[in-house]
Amino acid sequence: MKCPRCQSVMTYEKFYGPHEHFAGWRCIFCGEIIDQVILENRQTRRDSQNRARRKAPQDDDWLREPSADWGTNSNTM
Repeated sequence: MKCPRCQSVMTYEKFYGPHEHFAGWRCIFCGEIIDQVILENRQTRRDSQNRARRKAPQDDDWLREPSADWGTNSNTM
């Protein structure tokens, strides 16, 4: 498996913490760790960002074409 961060080699390892143990992939070059929980969290984050991008803007004035006097100052002396 290749590391998504640096494209180097990843090794499958068991990780032991004070409260839990889990297995995952660790990059031998940059140290990136990937396991099922990390992948699920990243997917959830991507999904929520995509939903936020798809929302229609509240104020759509920026979508309208400029008027003929666009760019001119209407408050000229």
